[in-house]
Amino acid sequence: MPLSPNTSLGRYEITSLVGEGGMGEVYLAEDKRLRRRVALKLLLTDFAADQERLARFEREAHAASSLSHPNILTIYEIGSENGTHFIVTEFVEGESLRALTKRAPIEPAKVLEIGIQAASALAAAHAARIVHRDIKPENIMVRADGLVKVLDFGLAKFIEQPIPQPDAETQIIDLYKTEAGMVMGTVSYMSPEQARGQELDERTDVWSLGVVLYELLTARQPFTGDTMTDTVASVLRSEPEPPTRWVTELPAELDRIILKTLSKDREVRYRSAQDLLVELRQLQKRLEFEAELERSNLSNPPVSGGHFVTQKTGDIEEATTGKSRPSGVTTQTIRNSIAVLPFVNTSADAENEYFCDGLAEELLNALAKIEELKVAARTSAFSFKGKDVNVSQIARSLNVDTILEGSVRKSGTRLRILVRLVNAADGYQLWSERYDRQMQDIFDVQDEITLAVVDALKVQLLGEEKAVVLKRYTDNTEAYELYLKGRFHYNKHTPEGWVRAIGYYEQAIARERDYAPAYAAMTSALVFAWFFGVLPPRETITKCKAAARRALEIDDRLDESHCALGRIGFYYEWDWRKGERGYRRAVEINANSAQGHLGLGMILVSRERFDEAVAEGRRAVELDPLSLVTNLYMGWIYYFADRPENALRQVAKMIEIEPRFHGAYWLKGTVSLTQGRYEEAVAALEMAQRLGGNPIAKGYLGCAYARAGMREEAFAVLNELLAMREQQRSEAFTIARVYSALGDRDKLFEWLSKAIDERNGELVLFDVGSKVEKGNIWGENFRTDPRFPELLHRIQLPPDENTSVELTKSSSESATQIFESAEHAALPDTEAAREDTTPQAQDEKSGE
Repeated sequence: MPLSPNTSLGRYEITSLVGEGGMGEVYLAEDKRLRRRVALKLLLTDFAADQERLARFEREAHAASSLSHPNILTIYEIGSENGTHFIVTEFVEGESLRALTKRAPIEPAKVLEIGIQAASALAAAHAARIVHRDIKPENIMVRADGLVKVLDFGLAKFIEQPIPQPDAETQIIDLYKTEAGMVMGTVSYMSPEQARGQELDERTDVWSLGVVLYELLTARQPFTGDTMTDTVASVLRSEPEPPTRWVTELPAELDRIILKTLSKDREVRYRSAQDLLVELRQLQKRLEFEAELERSNLSNPPVSGGHFVTQKTGDIEEATTGKSRPSGVTTQTIRNSIAVLPFVNTSADAENEYFCDGLAEELLNALAKIEELKVAARTSAFSFKGKDVNVSQIARSLNVDTILEGSVRKSGTRLRILVRLVNAADGYQLWSERYDRQMQDIFDVQDEITLAVVDALKVQLLGEEKAVVLKRYTDNTEAYELYLKGRFHYNKHTPEGWVRAIGYYEQAIARERDYAPAYAAMTSALVFAWFFGVLPPRETITKCKAAARRALEIDDRLDESHCALGRIGFYYEWDWRKGERGYRRAVEINANSAQGHLGLGMILVSRERFDEAVAEGRRAVELDPLSLVTNLYMGWIYYFADRPENALRQVAKMIEIEPRFHGAYWLKGTVSLTQGRYEEAVAALEMAQRLGGNPIAKGYLGCAYARAGMREEAFAVLNELLAMREQQRSEAFTIARVYSALGDRDKLFEWLSKAIDERNGELVLFDVGSKVEKGNIWGENFRTDPRFPELLHRIQLPPDENTSVELTKSSSESATQIFESAEHAALPDTEAAREDTTPQAQDEKSGE
């Protein structure tokens, strides 16, 4: 029977019974020692005798107590008194969602806020590899101040995943596992896989939360039946009605999000609560932004001193819109620095995300051409996409003073673009506008936004700078959209993304033969696809050179093409002078090019001009501080400059930005391997592979195994790399490195010879690496072998020189001259005889 008031369990005195569940009773109690009210959950006496139920009770305690999150019920103590088992938690003063649904309909904005907080709680649990498995309205409470709390991890189990946490002491293993075929949870909120008794992962919680949100919005459940069996059948077979059928004013995007959570195909559903959280936050930000902009445009009169673009005609008038500063607020001097955030997609079609990202990136690239303006790099600015971070925090992270943000609604050929410029110091708008246009007007809109930002920031466009900033390369909107799709996939920086990007760029060029940015962008995708072994080297490089040549023939001020030529010259042709020329020309054209400074840093470190290399790398990080790739390459510059402590600081920074970034553990393992700490190297490099490491990093793991005496594991890695060769997914140089660590000198030289024939990019750092690595990666000192001098001769490593390549505005060659002189420079025999078979080259040959 229930405990009476004033009954004591240890230091806890019962106040009243507040609820009952299938496994126990919950009491309000007072902690006499700490003088605070607590919730005390007891396991019923007959349940305590059941070992399985007792284990489930303890499972709730252990699962929940391992989590620390404002939206998760805090566990104070797990204990027992005179055979009574209990958990002590914080006492939440509020109502369950079940109670809220019985009172009145809940507004969509409030449902969205509840969903964000609940998803945030589940995201924290999923990050700790815990699945709740019993999300329902009774297990989610809302306090009077609006704070949401997720309760009752009584059915929680650890996710079965092979990926441990980086810190071995905090690894969580799968201690608890439900018997195959056992169904646990609450029927109306069960996922299809849960109803079938299958193995579960994070996506089951996504489904259950989707059911809860559906019910909050519509006051009805998406899956029902007269009996429990009928309900299960509905979960397994029925498709839910769209929530908009019941709530006509519901945002279409929220409708789409909820239906995605309720996909019966787990592969279509959100992979985890974190993915769901990102989209919910984006929607909330978009709705708040639109509401604020509408209020601003309706209630605030124009303030003189800027430009206002009229919606009817697009003419520029002497006025500006935006939130007026209240009296007493001092206008601060606006320094010339800006970050352009990714625009929010407010279209019904989620696929239009490419257009929103692309429009923001085009504005960023235009502003980056202004010499007086510092512009945060795309990678860092876009790293805040979907995150709940305010403008001031973003500005501090990127070291800028102003933020440009916006949203885009695209329906067929119609566009609605909302955009505003915000002063990060006080959060007030410097300028804002709404554009209702047709797709054919997109280029005019881009120009108008750019000029409005320039005017608001009081930036002077010097000389021909305005023409450069507003230069148009096409009026073909179809080609433009294909180009934006290419940029969208390229920016994913995955093998699949590069290949898809190349396809879109080719389609754009087919529709606009003189579309220079599409040629330039294609050079970047091609060079990455070659360097990481996604596409075959010779034909890919030939195609890349042809694209770069065409881009620079149209416009020799495209820094992206100069970067690509620099990369080819350095990593493929082994001509460091040509490489340096390309990268220096890129940063001369665009001082905000993080890619250019970073590439230049890698060339300089290969020449052992370490101080210059570090300076260029630091400049790249300053421009792109939150880019994982930029920080990784900065770490490699430190590594090859023999500054391991600095390299490890870069590792820490990368892990702080993204704890699951494989590159951080690759670099960490390499430093440990170099220093002879083989066990640490193995642990870090194994982690890199579990987090999606590339084939090059896998080769380092093979070396670590070999150097740690784990020869069987080293040979297993070697066999994997050899198998990957058949799919062109691993390089000969990587395989040579593993053979060297295993002490097989003949195989080492055999595969190094293949690496030279294939022109593997890592060879340019081969000699620098040998001086840093001190034999600990490659194994025995094979440099005493008589075959080694011939090897260096074939690589054609240039002699040590400490003079930099001079390239200034007054003395630099034109881009075409640079390209042509480099094209006719002497190459190794394997390249000299190869004919350029690109269409452009054949046309030129016919013309001659």
